[in-house]
Amino acid sequence: MFDKEIEAIAKCTELVKELDEDAKFRVIKYLIERFGIGNPPIQTQSNINNGVKGAANTAHLLNGNSNHFEDVADAKQDEDNDYPSLKDLLIKNYPKNEPEWMLCYGFYASKFGTDTFKREDVIEKYKENNRASSTNIGNIANNLSSCIKKDWIKSTNKEYIIKPEGLTYVKEILQGRSTSKEVKVVKKKKEQTASE
Repeated sequence: MFDKEIEAIAKCTELVKELDEDAKFRVIKYLIERFGIGNPPIQTQSNINNGVKGAANTAHLLNGNSNHFEDVADAKQDEDNDYPSLKDLLIKNYPKNEPEWMLCYGFYASKFGTDTFKREDVIEKYKENNRASSTNIGNIANNLSSCIKKDWIKSTNKEYIIKPEGLTYVKEILQGRSTSKEVKVVKKKKEQTASE
């Protein structure tokens, strides 16, 4: 078992050593979140702090620079506590189009990017947010494809994971910093008859 751990550390180190510091952190953070490392079933504040510090210590082993990772890990913990509710996103009009809504729903459904999510989870988020129109539900496949094309999510069989690029962008959306143009729904006017 120990040999497999050494081999895994060696492979990970080899793959991330040429990345810049921020990229290293994103990769390591993604792996920590993806596998639920440091997240006990019931989280007290001290357990959360220890889990986040554990993530920083793992980063220190791979990079040799613990101060940067501890600072970023502490900032991440504070940030996790400040995500707006889905209702707040609607009121504040933060997501500007359906692919952005899809990314946000996937983010919330995946426990803030730490787990996978399914199409059904997204439908539940649409319902929870009172946005489950027949058009929105009917376009889920297209909007998921759009998120994949933008490198925000990745499909794995019938499940999806949020990629590091998606995590970065969804956090921008949640802070009201979407870079997309707002798409407004335009209702078609009924054509007037020619019998006037």
